[in-house]
Order: sequence, then structure tokens, then C-alpha cells
Amino acid sequence: MTTRQGHLYMMKGRLLLCALVMVVALLLLVLRLWQVQVMQGPEHLEKTKRQSIRPIRINPIRGRIFDRNGEVLADNAAQYDIEFHVSEMRQPGRQNRTIIHIMATAARLSLLLNRPSPLTEAMLLKHLNQKPALPLVVFKNLSAEERARFAELSPPLVGVDLAPRTVRVYPHEGLASHVLGFTGNRQPQLDDMGDFARIYVTREIGGREGLELQYDSELSGHGGAQLVLVDTSGYVHEVLHESRAPQAGNNLHLTLDTRAQAAAETALRGHFGALVAVDVHTGAILAMASAPAYRHDLITAQLYREWQADTVRKPMFNRALNNTYTPGSIVKPLVALAALHSGRLTPDDPYYCNGYYMIGDHPIHCAKRSGHGNLDLREAIIVSCNPYFIGIGVKTGLDNLAPMFAAAGIGEKTGIDLPETTSGLLPSRAFAKMAWHRNWLVIDTAYVSMGQGAIDVTPLQAAIYTAALANGGKVLRPYLVQRVTDNRGKVLRNASVEIRHRLPATEEELAIVRQGMEGTVTSPHGSAKAMKEAGIPLAAKTGTAEIGSKDNRKKNTWIICYGPLPEPTIAVACVIENGDSGGRTTAPVVSRFFRLLNGETE
Repeated sequence: MTTRQGHLYMMKGRLLLCALVMVVALLLLVLRLWQVQVMQGPEHLEKTKRQSIRPIRINPIRGRIFDRNGEVLADNAAQYDIEFHVSEMRQPGRQNRTIIHIMATAARLSLLLNRPSPLTEAMLLKHLNQKPALPLVVFKNLSAEERARFAELSPPLVGVDLAPRTVRVYPHEGLASHVLGFTGNRQPQLDDMGDFARIYVTREIGGREGLELQYDSELSGHGGAQLVLVDTSGYVHEVLHESRAPQAGNNLHLTLDTRAQAAAETALRGHFGALVAVDVHTGAILAMASAPAYRHDLITAQLYREWQADTVRKPMFNRALNNTYTPGSIVKPLVALAALHSGRLTPDDPYYCNGYYMIGDHPIHCAKRSGHGNLDLREAIIVSCNPYFIGIGVKTGLDNLAPMFAAAGIGEKTGIDLPETTSGLLPSRAFAKMAWHRNWLVIDTAYVSMGQGAIDVTPLQAAIYTAALANGGKVLRPYLVQRVTDNRGKVLRNASVEIRHRLPATEEELAIVRQGMEGTVTSPHGSAKAMKEAGIPLAAKTGTAEIGSKDNRKKNTWIICYGPLPEPTIAVACVIENGDSGGRTTAPVVSRFFRLLNGETE
């Protein structure tokens, strides 16, 4: 065989070998594909079905609340909890082995921290069955000493972490509790995450009362989402990525003045009642206090239930906003304006008070049983003479009185940016038909003219119409939030002054009434002469309303005022339940409010 033939045979052999290797490799590939797709196909399909992508909500930071001077009234703080990541604590075999292991870990930490473990098997089983992708909070709000003990734990416990948790705090311990309200845990809104993510959301802070509730959507922000790979048991296999960052809530900047609020709450201490102070020209709330109050910074579920069940003190109830009272003589300035504006009265018309006013054969007595003698309008306001105002009220008539009361805001909600539940009671013929099943009578007009009978107001309503007496007749919408800003300080919205009504009275008519209200403070016979102790010149009107049956007669005592004169900036209404009289009970409370506001110490 020649050399050339030998080379040919060798090349053919190599080609056959290569072809054989390629055929064998192809056969092996086909075999593997058959094995994967045919033999193991159902198994892989089942594994695929058992895994899916789920979003876990990341809670946002709640917005803060500031007073008019930038002092923080509601903020966020970190507390530290011990969390169990049950995905990392799973034990091989049945679920019971995992439960035993986790309960033993909790017991070990209980000894380390020297506090009882709150974890029960029922709680753990519920968590494992319903939301195993989320951490299980076991020990809450660790002290610095407890955190130090946990940090020294060696070796670290697998699946156990010390995690910060955001809580709501109120730096001015309990101040303005009815205004600010409080927060509690809630199930967050899922936004665009869909119902399929329901078991993968954690509870977040939500408003329960006051501004925290009214502006909850502003304060709450928007949650973020993190995508994780989970199996059908809900355990996390892998964190994929954060698909959406959380957006912090907006901040509220209030009209409330912390010093004025503290002064109001201190002045009311020991009483049942309310005090409201507003800006005469804007309707902005400077202080709104209700007594007794509650400590919103210390509230718990147990305390909340106890306070709600207290039907005597009613500490959760905002008397300033949502309690109506018979006003007594604080409506007399409005009666005077109605009489003047309707032409039924001139300021100098004389009247002789003999100590009572007769309606048919029924006498309605004056507070001064011996009578005040000769009076004009200004003097009648100063001494708060009941027969005088009954006389001009009856002469003016309900059809002229009711429009003045309505313009003052009585009988309708004020529109304040707080949850408001009552509108007071406007006297009307329709009310007599509905409540008493009879026509409106002259005696009804007589009682309404001195602030008794079918008329009720809230302290906030009284403060707003007091401001109207001082500002030229503008009945303003009260408000608490001056502006809303985002977490970078950008102003998103500013409040504007809103005139809801105007008192149907001329400036000359208002001036006459103001002269009488100034005299109640400056005159030796004035019903509000105790207001001289306030430290600033004021105009005022007192009121004493009798309520209840003859066997259980009580008095709610009032004062309304504005100042400092001659250019008033603040109007105040205050009511004290079960008092003696507006001049003896309530005027000293409001005088103290002004003294505290001006720097007097307790």
C-alpha cells in the first residue's frame, strides 16, 4: 500500500470517528431533552406553579404637624422591636418542628431580656398560615438596656433581628389633644398593588381623631413596594428588587398658637367646659380647648375604651366643637342688632325695668329682682337686663330675630377643618311644630331674646360671631391648617380667608353694641367687670343659662369678648358647665387665660 493510500485511510477513520462522536453527542442531547421535557416535565411544571412574584408594601413616613410658629406638635420617632423572620427559621419536616423551634427561641429571648414572651402557639400558627412572608414582631419597644443585652447575644440567632419601627409622638405631652387627635394601626390601602398582595402588607399608622383623621390622606403619604419570589406556602425565596420607593406624607402648618393653647388648657383646669380663641380678621383658630381632656400621647387601646365609656367626664368629647349649649345673655348683642336694624328700636329709647316682664299672666324675672330702673340700650347691655331684651325682642319679632341669628352662623356647621357633628339650634316656627307640636308663641320669642328656650350654640360658633361683632360684621369660616407642605418644604396649598355671612347691620349699629360691650368691663355695674384683671382692654358680654328641670336646675355660664381695644385682634368664647354666673365663674377663667398668654406664671 502506497503512502498516499495510507493517508486516505487515516483521514477516513478520523472522519468516521468525528461523525461517531457528533452522533453520540447529539443522541445524548436528545436523551437529556427527552428526560427534561418528558420524564421531568410535570415536576418542573409543578415547581413553576409553586413559585410566583409578589410585592411587599413598604410603609411611608407620616407627615409632621407644626404650630403657627414652627413648633412641632406631632412627629415620628423610632422604637425598636425584635422580629422573627420565619422564612429563615423553618425546620425540616412537619410544621410542628418549626413551631417548637420558634417558641423555644422566644423563650430564650424572654430570659435574656427579663420580660415575659407575648408569643403563643396560636399567634405563631396564625402568622405562619396567613403571612409567612412578613416578619413576626415578638418583643416591642425595647429599652436601651434590653437592646444592649440583645446585641451581646452570641452567636446571633438565625432569623432574629432588632428592627426599628416608626411611632407617632406628641412632644407637648397631651397639649391640644382634641384638636390633634391621635393615630392607631390600620391595614393600609393597597393603591395599585392589587388584591393579590393582601397578605403581604404590614399595618401602618392611620388617623383616628382630630386633625390626624381629618387630614389623614395628606399625612399618610404613599407606600412603596418590594418584589419578592415566594412559594405556595408564602415563604420568601429571593428579594428581586424595589419596584417603587415610598413617598413621605405632607406636613401641616397650623394656625394654632402653642402658648395660647397651653394658656387655655391651664385656665380651664378643674372645670367642665371649653374655650375657643380666634383671629378676629381671618377666623384662624389660635386656641381650642375642651375640659376635661385626655392624654393623646399616652393613649392605648385599654385607655381608649375606658375614656369612651366615661359618660360623666367625657374626656374624648370635644366640647368646644361638638357640644351645644343654651347661650343665655351672650346672644343679646345679636338681639340688639336685629332690633336696631329692623327699626324697632333706637339707641336712646328709654325703658324702665321694675324687675320682671309680664307675658300674659306669667312674669319673667330680671337677675336683679328689684329692677334696674331707667335704661337705654348701652346700659341694658352693660347690666344684662332681661326685661329690656325681652321687650325689644318681642317688639322685633321672631321673623327679624331669626335672620340675624342665622347670619351669625347659629343653626349651621361652621365649616372648620375638623370632624364637626353639630350645627346648633336656630329658633324657628318649624322647630315649634316639630318639637312641641304647636305654633310659635310670644313667650317663645321672649325666652329666645334672653338666650333661653329654642336656641343652642357651640363655643366655636359663639367665638366666630364675637369676631364678627369686632370686625365689622364678617362671619368667617374658622380653620386650623394654614398651609400644607411636602417633605421638601414646598408649599402645596395655602388657606384663604372665607366670609360665610355678613351680619345684617350697619357700622353705626355695630358701634352702639360695641359701646355697651366695652361698658360691661369698664363700668362698676358691668356684668363682666372681672375682665379688668385680664391685663388688656376688652369688650365682653356675659351669659348665664339655666338648664334642667326644677328639681335638677343647673347653670351653664358664658363669656364672649374681644380685644385688645381699640384695635382688636382676638375674639374668645368660653363656657363653664354647672357654674354660678358668667361674671363670677367664667370671666375669671378668661381673665386668667389672657394673663397666662401675656406671660404670667402659674
